[in-house]
Amino acid sequence: MPTRLNSTPFVSSFMRFTFAALSLAFASASFAQTAAPTTVKVGNFTKQTVGTVTNINEGDLGCYVSLKDDQGKAFEELADFAICEKPKSYLGRRVSLSYTMSSVMADSCQGDPSCKKTRAVALVQSLTVLGAKTTGSTSSPVASAAPAALSGQASFCTAQETVVFSCRTGVKMVSVCASKNATQSKGYLQYRFGKPDSNEAPELMLPEGQLTANKAASGETVPFAGGAGSWLRFKKGSYSYVAYSGVGKWGPKGETREKNGLVVERSGKAVANLKCTGDATSELGPEWYEKMGVQPKGDEDFLFPD
Repeated sequence: MPTRLNSTPFVSSFMRFTFAALSLAFASASFAQTAAPTTVKVGNFTKQTVGTVTNINEGDLGCYVSLKDDQGKAFEELADFAICEKPKSYLGRRVSLSYTMSSVMADSCQGDPSCKKTRAVALVQSLTVLGAKTTGSTSSPVASAAPAALSGQASFCTAQETVVFSCRTGVKMVSVCASKNATQSKGYLQYRFGKPDSNEAPELMLPEGQLTANKAASGETVPFAGGAGSWLRFKKGSYSYVAYSGVGKWGPKGETREKNGLVVERSGKAVANLKCTGDATSELGPEWYEKMGVQPKGDEDFLFPD
């Protein structure tokens, strides 16, 4: 009579193996979903992209944001000054961080306003609050910010205004707008900065009233090797916001290159350089300055950033 094999141990072992394999596969899949990359390479810097804001303080170089990552490890980032204007919007909230390369005063300057040395930093351009998952809700964290490259707004100027200068600096945009009738004796000039495509007013507008160009700002065009550059400075208290545009032989081997962007100054010291991340529109030049009567005030000047 044939011997009947007892299959129970084999089946039990097979089931245990199958269950273990399925558990491992499920755990691996779950890990793959929850362990998405939380860092990004910005220039030579590796930066966190998600964290919970624990504190926000304004400093000499920018807005200092203290955070904790999802594992509870604390870290700090230097952010755009605008983030310090609305700290309650971020405190205690889980946010995603968007960066751009910028230039700030070098540590070796020790706060000396005459020092021209700078260092490159990965500056936090924006914080996007992530939707927290609540009890009884099936929603998951979602960031609402759209990539700047997909946005269509070209400036903060209206159809009744002239775009004097405008460009995107990461997720933000800087625009200088003038009334169509602007001259040195009539019309107005205004600096505007904020997040485009949001259907909201710009975060900062200078001056707050409608002043003629020569009262609203100062600036000039200066010659360079192989070109020229123009700068336009708007002031508010101890801060200044300088839109700049120029062409010169700034390449590594003397090639002609463009420079466009916004420098933020505090008490006369450059604390941030927000370079244009796309095409810039600029009407700045000798004819414009002459027509508007805009010129430097006293002995002020501007050092174009590297």
